Amino acid sequence: MKKIFDKIKKKFDRKVFSIILKKIDSLSLTNLDEKRRNYIFNYHRNDYKFNKNQIVFIHVPKTGGASIREYLQQNLDNFYIFKKKSEHNPVSLLCPADEYKYITFLRDPVNRVYSYYHMLKKHSHVPGHELANKSLSDLLINSFQVKNFYCQYFSGRPFENVNEEIYETAVNNLQKFYFVGKFENYNNSFKNLCKKLNLKDQKMPNINQNKYAEINDDQKKLITIYNKYDIKLYNEYFAKNI
Repeated sequence: MKKIFDKIKKKFDRKVFSIILKKIDSLSLTNLDEKRRNYIFNYHRNDYKFNKNQIVFIHVPKTGGASIREYLQQNLDNFYIFKKKSEHNPVSLLCPADEYKYITFLRDPVNRVYSYYHMLKKHSHVPGHELANKSLSDLLINSFQVKNFYCQYFSGRPFENVNEEIYETAVNNLQKFYFVGKFENYNNSFKNLCKKLNLKDQKMPNINQNKYAEINDDQKKLITIYNKYDIKLYNEYFAKNI
């Protein structure tokens, strides 16, 4: 009985602490609650290890990844499940892309960030909600997930300011991925992924699609300024891999 009580108390304390941190974040434009969440759920770790016969899915938020991950987890025997079932992790620095099997889906970086911005505005429980509610500019200034996030993830160096070195590492790693899908061509990409993985059941998973106001020129300009490396990576990859 004591163990059950302690477990309930621990969950309650976490929720109360999270509420306090979110209030602090709202007032000071910080991301303390996000850091707490990352630690608890093992998000953004780059030191994991897996076997060379396993498939690792690098899920960048708002690229249709939740549906892909769920489908592969149910249908692929050698699908790697991250510690604590983490949903978002970059390339591992301990498992180079030329020796291990990574897959991912890419989406136009401007549209990805804009979709992420609206997702944060919609869901109050998600870290970053307060920033997004203030403005797109506040989110771009203060959140690492909307600033060249592809380059951070594919280089295996999250939270760092992207420069030419990180960009080149990300591009080189991505070229060595086992499979890269395109969000804008989701149906064909998914079918090609199934063929690549020898999955006969190609029933298309549902993508969470949300409706929001069309992006305007000012918003597009702001996102572009903060994501020039991701835009370059996206264009360069698909220019070479049509």
